[in-house]
Amino acid sequence: MLEFFAMSQLTLELPESLQMELERRAALEGVSLHTYVVDSLSRFMSTSDLVSQKVSFEEMPIRYPQEQADAALRDLLTSRKAP
Repeated sequence: MLEFFAMSQLTLELPESLQMELERRAALEGVSLHTYVVDSLSRFMSTSDLVSQKVSFEEMPIRYPQEQADAALRDLLTSRKAP
């Protein structure tokens, strides 16, 4: 299935040294500067989502008492059907 995304433009003023480094890295990967920047930003956004998920996961023991977590796990395991 093809997905179409609305595209927009953004003009950035970058330090020359940053632009040169982005261009160098894009060339190493064999892609355009545009593709490299979009891919890098997408990876950054995905990574920040994963960091947020990790923090939430690490906070679970504080939010949910052990007894409540054990009961939820037992319920989940007993509700699963054998293959």
